[in-house]
Amino acid sequence: MTAPDQPLKQILEQNKGFGHREHVQLAWTYLRTLPPDEARAAMRRSIRHLAHAHDAPDRYHETLTLAWMDVVDLHLRDRPSDDSFADFIERNERLLDSRLLQRHYSPELLTSPQARREYVPPDLRRFPALA
Repeated sequence: MTAPDQPLKQILEQNKGFGHREHVQLAWTYLRTLPPDEARAAMRRSIRHLAHAHDAPDRYHETLTLAWMDVVDLHLRDRPSDDSFADFIERNERLLDSRLLQRHYSPELLTSPQARREYVPPDLRRFPALA
């Protein structure tokens, strides 16, 4: 398993844990500093690294990881990218609701083995810019 990259290290050092807010912050960081495909790849690597580091590689979920990247990216498009994460999250507090994706995905789809293994698009409601 490779070592975590600098953005992940910084977030881990700044916070006492790695919960939903930190996932959003990591997505925000990658999306602001890397081209979209590279940001998604970096996020996959980081979340897989964390899962392996906690002896839980089976907890990695491809659809949740990439759907949150899409949601953060949609919100980044609405504002200039020169603000801090604190400013970004203040304007987009709803992103701190870890249940946000339930508006777009059914529980059956999100809990499916396919969604865990590969990205699947929303089955209830498309993301606004993707509609």
